[in-house]
Amino acid sequence: MSRSRAIATVVLVALALGFGSSLVLGPEADALVSNSTLTMVDGAVSVRHDGSAFSSVREGDVIAAGDTVRTERGAAAEITYFDGSSVRVDSASQIVASSLRTSDVGVGHALGRAWHVVTSLISGGSRYEVRTPSSTASVRG
Repeated sequence: MSRSRAIATVVLVALALGFGSSLVLGPEADALVSNSTLTMVDGAVSVRHDGSAFSSVREGDVIAAGDTVRTERGAAAEITYFDGSSVRVDSASQIVASSLRTSDVGVGHALGRAWHVVTSLISGGSRYEVRTPSSTASVRG
């Protein structure tokens, strides 16, 4: 094999590995960004991950898509999302973090009251959406 052919083969393999790794790591990087944090826990607050039983949480714990956060009577919690938006969950309330992608934050509001503060969204196609049993509110762009 000629030297130029060997160099061309090495360059092609490097490009293929680089392109392939970006395809593989792309969703993982999105998953890392999409984690959100409990920035305030006051009283009895619990979370259910992936349909498991509820367990108590503390400030700094990570909330991921699919998690359900529940506050008992007299308790409150605040979740700060990766984009800086936040939701304060009042006493005796329950919400579900249904979607936490970089372009889409979705919250299911199941019970009680919650206060949402939406920051500037990441891109023009970004969306922050709150769904209740009877209505949906969205912020886009």
